[in-house]
Amino acid sequence: MKQLKNLGLVLAAGLFVGGQAHAADRIMCEMTAHSSDNLVPPKVLFEFRDNRGSAMAYDRTIHHVYGKPIAAVLEETGASRYTISWTVKNLPLQGNTTTSAQYLVRLNTKTMKATLTAYLNGYFNESRGTGKCQPLS
Repeated sequence: MKQLKNLGLVLAAGLFVGGQAHAADRIMCEMTAHSSDNLVPPKVLFEFRDNRGSAMAYDRTIHHVYGKPIAAVLEETGASRYTISWTVKNLPLQGNTTTSAQYLVRLNTKTMKATLTAYLNGYFNESRGTGKCQPLS
């Protein structure tokens, strides 16, 4: 089942980026979670747009809530370094409860490594992950 979810993300990612950008403008990061709360997704896809002036993000949580990629805030913090952040609203919890989750990724396009921090609204703890990334063709 887990493999099907990962395959689904890859297939959806292919539809998301199909022909819209050059290979260097799409990056897939495979993340390793350093917490056990399932907030760190196993894969995150980024698509840079407008000559790296904006970005879209897509992962399993975004897929679950929205069914399509969402706009992310992109900030260039140095040569080959970016901060990418986004918020997932109306994230289902137990029962009829929803919350929001905030994500922040620091991406180094030279080393192709990323760190991810996730915050669940209403909770004090944060989830962390690290990842290796690669451009998609």
